[in-house]
Amino acid sequence: MDRHPGGGTFVVNATHEPIQEVGLPPSKSHLIRWLLMAAQSDGVTRITNVNGAAFDACSMRDALIQLGVRIDVEAHTWTVHGVGVDGFSVPTETLDLHNSGTAFRLLSFACLRNGEAISITGDSTLDSRIDRHFWESLGVQVEFPSEKQNLPLRIQGPFNQNQLTIDGSKTSQHISAILLSMPARKKALDLTIEGDIVSLRHAQLSFDIAAKCGSENQLGDWHLQPWKCEAPSNVDIPFDASHISFWKLYEILHSTSLQIPLVSTNDSIGAELLQDIDINKNQVIDLSRANDLITPLAAAMALGGGGTITGAGHARHKETNRIEQTAAMLASFSMNVECTMDGLSIQGGQLPKSPTSTVPTFGDHRMQMTAAVLATKVGAEIEGRELHQVSFPDFLRFLQP
Repeated sequence: MDRHPGGGTFVVNATHEPIQEVGLPPSKSHLIRWLLMAAQSDGVTRITNVNGAAFDACSMRDALIQLGVRIDVEAHTWTVHGVGVDGFSVPTETLDLHNSGTAFRLLSFACLRNGEAISITGDSTLDSRIDRHFWESLGVQVEFPSEKQNLPLRIQGPFNQNQLTIDGSKTSQHISAILLSMPARKKALDLTIEGDIVSLRHAQLSFDIAAKCGSENQLGDWHLQPWKCEAPSNVDIPFDASHISFWKLYEILHSTSLQIPLVSTNDSIGAELLQDIDINKNQVIDLSRANDLITPLAAAMALGGGGTITGAGHARHKETNRIEQTAAMLASFSMNVECTMDGLSIQGGQLPKSPTSTVPTFGDHRMQMTAAVLATKVGAEIEGRELHQVSFPDFLRFLQP
């Protein structure tokens, strides 16, 4: 598969005047889930604070439009005209979810309800994250292009099993996908979860959003019941707190203080730990509930007091292997971190040096953004000039106005 995201390189020059005020994108975790809920409702839902929405969320929106859901798109508001649980139409073309694992897992499972064959594709990093075992366990028709290539995936439901076993140790999104499609089922489903559930805060987010739409299901009770989906008429999307990590890195790199928008603890989905961390102290940080932070946080700890990142083993299953590849990317800036079984061991007091060659980012937007921040100190040519658009389209505009 040759569709690689964010192609080309770009140059970030060292800056002599640190920035002061920055922004955050709307949370794509919230937005993608709310789009699916609003689409399954019978009413109209105005989703606000979508200005600067992640490319991942736009991919979800556009795929729903292909499925026959009318969405009025304005600068700060997307208005979703729900089609109900049985209203999805058969798309005339392949659905393209690009880089978004969340959109792929939630929407592909939702597409099983109409019993028609649907093809779904994405880029090379998404292809590598497809769990064949999950699909083969569903008892539906599924076709892969080859033994080594997963996308485009051709699926045909309906999904009718009463019991299902899921591996929760790599992603919690399969649980979210099933939960958020329960309105389309006529009967309950008993899940068996193997392994410890990772990204537990994201799973809880799915249950919380489902509850606001009429669900009585609770995280930990795996006897899932159907419910009538009644999405609110107005939904306001919070900012994405995980991106505060890049601005915290910038602050320690330039010995400055930024004006960063506030995000409530309830909306931070694990990233609230950034509020209590003193990067200048040597410490152990558990990322079992916030693995998206590993790359910028590792860079900040290397600049500061160092320490150990633990609980991040499932970061190996993201857009790239975020443990080993974080070490490789930071090595381009002459910063040394050591990989462990579930994280990184980091020596503090390091300073970045100007890379002697193009900085690899492995098709991962969080690698690219971390590299771009480091480059504001020493300059660098970086892979993936558009990767930040996956989660934060305005990032480079804030970084180098």
